[in-house]
Amino acid sequence: MLRPVYVAAFALSASLTASAATDLPTVTIMGKTFYTYVADKGESLFGIANKFGWDPELLVKTNRELETPLDKGALVYYPVPKAPKTSKGSRKSSASEVLAADTSDTLAAFSAHDEASPSASVPDAEESYPSEADDDYADTPILYIATDSEEADTKQAPDAADAQADVVRDGVLYHTVQPGESLYGISQAYETTVEDLYKMNPGISYSNPDPGETIRIRTGSRNEAATPTMVTENQVTGLVSYKVRRGDTWASVAQAKGIDVDLLKKANPDKAKLKRGDTIVIPDMETVEVERMVVTQDPRETTEEGRRELYNEVHSLDSRIYDADGNISPNAISVAIVLADPDSNRDMEFARGAVMAVNQFKGADFPTRLTIIDGSKPQSEVIGALEGFAPTIVVTTTDRDLPPYLTDYVKDNSRHLINAFDVKSEAYLNNPAVIQYLAPTSYFNDEVASYITSTFTGYELLIAGKMDGNDTMGEAILRAKVADTDAMPQELPAEELADLTLSDEQGRYLIYATPSGKEDVKAILDKTAALRERYPLADIRVIGRPSWITMVEGMRHTFDDNRVILPSRFYFDADDSASRRFIDGYRTLFGHTPMKSYPVYSATAYDILSYFLPNISSTHGDFNASFSNYPTLQTPISLDRVNNWGGLVNPDVYLVEFQPFGSIKKTVLDSSSDE
Repeated sequence: MLRPVYVAAFALSASLTASAATDLPTVTIMGKTFYTYVADKGESLFGIANKFGWDPELLVKTNRELETPLDKGALVYYPVPKAPKTSKGSRKSSASEVLAADTSDTLAAFSAHDEASPSASVPDAEESYPSEADDDYADTPILYIATDSEEADTKQAPDAADAQADVVRDGVLYHTVQPGESLYGISQAYETTVEDLYKMNPGISYSNPDPGETIRIRTGSRNEAATPTMVTENQVTGLVSYKVRRGDTWASVAQAKGIDVDLLKKANPDKAKLKRGDTIVIPDMETVEVERMVVTQDPRETTEEGRRELYNEVHSLDSRIYDADGNISPNAISVAIVLADPDSNRDMEFARGAVMAVNQFKGADFPTRLTIIDGSKPQSEVIGALEGFAPTIVVTTTDRDLPPYLTDYVKDNSRHLINAFDVKSEAYLNNPAVIQYLAPTSYFNDEVASYITSTFTGYELLIAGKMDGNDTMGEAILRAKVADTDAMPQELPAEELADLTLSDEQGRYLIYATPSGKEDVKAILDKTAALRERYPLADIRVIGRPSWITMVEGMRHTFDDNRVILPSRFYFDADDSASRRFIDGYRTLFGHTPMKSYPVYSATAYDILSYFLPNISSTHGDFNASFSNYPTLQTPISLDRVNNWGGLVNPDVYLVEFQPFGSIKKTVLDSSSDE
């Protein structure tokens, strides 16, 4: 029954003595904090240890030159225990658990940090390091354990404006870049690395992001590289009080006590000069090896040249491939064409257009390798062929359901995939390696509707026929026009168009024609022609559906007479001089002219490679660099990245306006430039 009472009493006694110790004055010497106690005559170190609940062995070690019984007034030192660390809860890892090694920081730099951050815990940072003036240690990298109280100072947390710009989704922080922020500064503020910022944001510049850009951040990812490492530390293990005598100098005391003079001065920062009767402290130093979790910062992160090198590594821009002779060729470009249906006329024509494009660059300073892969084969065979060839870019001809295994392959292998035909695929939205060659439906409709609304101001919109549920273009034009005029357009059956009574015989009218079948299109254009004859002074235009582009060959005269306006992602003008040269070159290589189709499939491949090959060569494969504008036969190209972690999209589309006497006006809507 007595044992529990004894234990409780002992615990209470220990608590009281510990509380008494905290009331003692403290002194910080060489970055380490000690309790100080003035001894009474006859006291012993063991008795003092028992009085304050201290470890007797540590007390003796700390005051190894003191002998019992103690003289009255003898100064006794005892290390102040570190406060226990608290969990940060929501954070992946706490900086207090990680030792950061920065080879660019020395004690001098750290001292400057302490001055800038007065609340930082200097004892924890400097306790294991000698004076910056010690030649043996002056260039020693700082191995720095941040305490919980330090984190608020050293993390460089964003201010209130930054915090409002940060959004966390699915464990990833989305940060809006503020003016003056740099990649390195952002990496330090969010405990990540510049390299990880590149990986999370493949579309970001290698230098600094622009203000207003949104980037993704894995906070705390810097600590993932922490490894247990044995490090050598010089620790202050004890202190000795010394009363200055006549004739003492810093040098003489240091020599007598076997300590570096600069260390002695650093231990007594309040003593500018030695005066007789002053009491100074002499630190007892000990070199020990301890295991620490070390995070080594890549020194390249702090310079623009270094960040460029990291950027090249992440984007595999320094990779080398082999030429046809087996020699390493740093300028070579390898192109893999994955044909969805190799037996189709479309894919055969596409492959021939690719051959023509490569052939035109045979004298260029970038040797090009081309391979054709049967995409109809099992996935494993296609991937095997790609891995064996190691292409710089992959081009696929699938027009629907872009294969995920292809998009995964290019992303995992730092390649790029050009999606030549599938306008409904959304792989480019989140995959930085995917290039959407033809404008997606949303881009296409919005560009066309915006251009028509802004260009044909003052025109009354008429809907001829009934819009079906698939007519997204018509719906976009209708929404834009209603928003602009605040009036619903007149709708009428297609067969009544010829007998329509116009409100203004000299007015301006846009007729959106809904039919998509060839015979229906011909019929509605005939009725429009009759309407134009009845109102010769009226300005009447017809907007056709994009699918009408396939009917141009057989209905060109009718299109001209009715001044048809066709939105399209492509237009091949066979009468254009560049197109004629292409047709002649095709005939020379293959013995016949290209297949007439819309798009012209051989011209599509020719445009793609004629644009990408020289640009890849000039930028060394950096798809974040500015690409030059090369003339194309059929589809205009200007690439935009949808965001810093998504792919590239070509938003350019045509508005083809047919005019009397066989002339055509082609307008690239994205740049609003006529060709």
